[in-house]
This record gives sequence, C-alpha cells and structure tokens, in this order.
Amino acid sequence: MTLAEGRRDPEELPNRPGFWRSSLNPWTVRTRDNPERVAFVLHRVTGFIILAFLLAHIIETDSPVWSQYFPYSGLSGWALWNHIMAIESGLAFRIGEFIVAGAVLFHAPNGVRLLLAEFFGVGVGRPGDPRPPYVPGTFRAAQRQWLYAVFVVWIVLWLIAGVIIFS
Repeated sequence: MTLAEGRRDPEELPNRPGFWRSSLNPWTVRTRDNPERVAFVLHRVTGFIILAFLLAHIIETDSPVWSQYFPYSGLSGWALWNHIMAIESGLAFRIGEFIVAGAVLFHAPNGVRLLLAEFFGVGVGRPGDPRPPYVPGTFRAAQRQWLYAVFVVWIVLWLIAGVIIFS
C-alpha cells in the first residue's frame, strides 16, 4: 500500500509510529537495538519529571506567602513551611529526590550532547550521497560513542547522588 492509496504499510517505517502517537505516548517507539530512541524517550520523560518537580518546588517554597491567604490544616506562614519540611524529610520524598536527581543528571548531559550535535555537528560526520539503506547520521559510530558516554556519566553521577541522598 502507498500513501497515495490512503494507507501505509506498517513495515514501511517501523521506528516512526507517527508524530502524535509518539509525542503523546513515547513508550510506543520501538527501542530495540536503538539507543538513540532510548535517549529520545528518556529525554522526554526526564523533562517532564523536572517540570513537575519545579512546579511542586515553587508551590512548597512559596507556602509561607500563599498560606496566609489559604491556610492549610490550620497552619499558615512559617509554621506550614516547617510542617511541609517535616513531611518531605521522609523516605518517600528521598526516593522522589533520587528520581529527580537521576532525571536532571541524564537530561543535562544529553541536552549538551544534542546541542553539540545539532548546532556544531560534533560526531555527525560529513554528508554523503543518499544510497539505500538510508542510515541517519545519528547512527554513526561517533554519535553512538557520545551517547554511550552520556549513559556512563549519568549512571556514575546518579550512583554518587544516591549515596549522598540516602546517607
């Protein structure tokens, strides 16, 4: 089937389920033997985790101000802030901090890798004549080495962060 007939062969583009489907649910993207897609999914998920943390952090940091107008559990001002800090010192929130640390520690170096590749061409190589099979420039050895370096740096820093958070 062709696009002209209104249908698409499901084997035509196995790694591209469509913009909306992959944007709304990045887990539908096939990641087998494709570390670039793993990095793509992790970059989106970690970006969402960082955004959720920042929103929660703004709300809890601003609690002495907003609680004057909307008291919570009879507490307002710094009393509410101390109450929130006591809740956040528990194990569940330490696990949350560990997850946020992992998100930040992956998102930042992967973002630097993407900036270096997209704006400065680091690891992309020279353009060549398009000949089948069409292999994107990101699948080249230098780009994969950068990606593997990002994964190694991420795991090492995340383990160090785990020791700091849970000790």
